[in-house]
Amino acid sequence: MQPPIRERLGVVADPYPAVEGRPDAGPMARSMMYLFAAGAAVASVSLLVAPAGTPLPRIAAIGGCALALAVFVLVAYDRIPIWGFQAVLAAGAVLVAWAVYAGGEVASPYAMFFLWIAIYAFHFLSRARAWLQMAFSAVAYFGVLVALGDLTGTPVLHWALVTGIVVVAGVFTAVQHTHLERLIDRLTDAARTDSLTGLLNRRGFEDLFATELERARRTGRPLSVIICDLDSFKAVNDRFGHAAGDRALEQLSGILRRAKRRIDTAARVGGEEFAVIAPDSDQHAAYILAERMRREVRERFAAEPYTLTLSLGLATFPRHGAYAEALIGGADEALYAAKKLGRNRTVVFNPEIAETLLAATGRPSARFERQGSTVAALAEVSDVRDSGTPVHSQTVGRYAGAIAGELGFPQDVIERVRFGGIVHDVGKIGVSDSILSKPGFLSDDDWRDVRQHPEIGARILRGEDLDDIGSWVLAHHERLDGDGYPRGLAADEIPLEARILAVADAYEAMTSDRVYRPALSPEMARDELRSCSGTQFDPRVVEAFLALLEREEDALSAV
Repeated sequence: MQPPIRERLGVVADPYPAVEGRPDAGPMARSMMYLFAAGAAVASVSLLVAPAGTPLPRIAAIGGCALALAVFVLVAYDRIPIWGFQAVLAAGAVLVAWAVYAGGEVASPYAMFFLWIAIYAFHFLSRARAWLQMAFSAVAYFGVLVALGDLTGTPVLHWALVTGIVVVAGVFTAVQHTHLERLIDRLTDAARTDSLTGLLNRRGFEDLFATELERARRTGRPLSVIICDLDSFKAVNDRFGHAAGDRALEQLSGILRRAKRRIDTAARVGGEEFAVIAPDSDQHAAYILAERMRREVRERFAAEPYTLTLSLGLATFPRHGAYAEALIGGADEALYAAKKLGRNRTVVFNPEIAETLLAATGRPSARFERQGSTVAALAEVSDVRDSGTPVHSQTVGRYAGAIAGELGFPQDVIERVRFGGIVHDVGKIGVSDSILSKPGFLSDDDWRDVRQHPEIGARILRGEDLDDIGSWVLAHHERLDGDGYPRGLAADEIPLEARILAVADAYEAMTSDRVYRPALSPEMARDELRSCSGTQFDPRVVEAFLALLEREEDALSAV
């Protein structure tokens, strides 16, 4: 779409893109247009006040050519390439030389129009192009001397004087323009940089994130954003003063710089809130980066008179959203989850849980969706810590929902059971990494910690519309014979939904590799379910699940 006349004339702002990447293409065209229009106006006035003997037809022709060039620039405007500007400027130099020749003497006042050309060239063109334009103007002016046949001392001296003034004016313009550009760059940097830490501020972060997100869309590569916040930072300011708080923020910025990769960018987006943009990083790579930053913060401030830790939330394009608002909002939600569940941890956002929550409740609930998203995100983090992937909980949820359907549960209960399967191990967020990744046998103390995870999970799930799911999670390690944990419930004391979770969890765990043993074959895992039916597992649940697996096998073999 062509710019309207009002924008070409500069009556309103010019939002159109630059020519060949130049942001000042509009002002370049507009300035050139008014430059030639002014020349045409001066020529018109000259016709009225010119003394006798002045070649008026030539002056009128020169003015007409200048006006024609002004109209050409007005029409072409944003379609003129850089070399086109220089060509039109060279045509202007020819017109000035023609005007000097028409006046019949080298000392013609029209020679001062070369000054206009110099100022324009050194302001808008590159240094090389500007000097080329000056050389062309000097040659054109000297050509007038040759055409007039007057190469005596005075005309040549006048030519040298005018050329020198034009060059000095051009160089002065170039120096001032360079200084102005540097000042603008410094002001731009200051507007995008946090003065305390030297990192990008929120404005710089948002601008860069938009650019990186567009690059990720074009290349099809992942992009992660990590939002982090210092825990209990207000207490540092209150107890030790704002100077200590500022030092802590400077130390944190240094940690972020060291921990991130060279292609990552850190920013301070709030008081004690920071962000890291991680191009070409999926959620697992971003999680590793976030955990590295969290550990370094914990270790660095352990020696300080105040102990500070870091809570982090992250989201990844395209898995967690396609737009900046969704990704930053998702990372904020995950950060909220990390804060709510004890701080000093990293949470990966899970955007897929909203549909499950809506199906489970039958109605949208802002508080429920927020809490459910938090829990699902923590469940995914627990999976990554425990097995290296987030697949376990999602698979258990799928198995549990299918079993509930096989047993004839209503659809709303099926969805809740499926959600219970997704979050059944969320309590493992409270179990240390050393225990979860231990390849050998667990000690009695280790087992005591592990067996707390159903209770931790139930406490996490306590809240609006999640209490029933919390009771299932609490009992999913109980056994029919009473030898389970944490309460030693037996038989019908165990909710049926918890017995479903137990079977789904056991089968998925047996058929997956763990640090302490390789995966069992599906046949061996089924045999194990059958052998433990009636003691550890509910026979009805085992029978329903095995029937489901057999139908799946039959369906696959029939394909």
